[in-house]
Amino acid sequence: MSLKQEIETWVVALGHYDSNEFEAALKTFDNISDTSKILFNCGIIHATLGEHDKAVECYQRAVRLDQYLAVAYFQQGVSNFLVGDFEEALANFNDTLLYLRGNTYIDYEQLGLKFKLFSCEVLFNRGLCYIYLQQTQAGLGDLSYAAKEKVTPDHDVIEEAIGEEAQ
Repeated sequence: MSLKQEIETWVVALGHYDSNEFEAALKTFDNISDTSKILFNCGIIHATLGEHDKAVECYQRAVRLDQYLAVAYFQQGVSNFLVGDFEEALANFNDTLLYLRGNTYIDYEQLGLKFKLFSCEVLFNRGLCYIYLQQTQAGLGDLSYAAKEKVTPDHDVIEEAIGEEAQ
């Protein structure tokens, strides 16, 4: 498949996704060669469908192709958290912070992904992992750091969690 055909197919797949036609989007993405971006998109779709084991597999394949794709580590952490694998999720969030490389956010729009990854979101999720792993002080510490790095009104949930001690 030529690059032009791959891009056209990718646009069709995104159209299916935007129309909530998730199975059709996955089938369309299957026609494109595996790239970290395609695998990330497939992971997002599987996660949206509640298929977190399949999502994790896609994210793992994505980071094997692009070890610096911090957003894939993050989403892998979210899926692992949702299936109750808090230790693996914690490792994923640690990797995410490593590949954020000290930045407060990464905007993935230039890669064609409608996603901004904020360090405060990573710290918040890592803090929740610590709390679920009975490491409350470390968890509350991460929530406190996350609160200091808030960027958007959506991040107000961080202070709410601190107020409720993440219960």
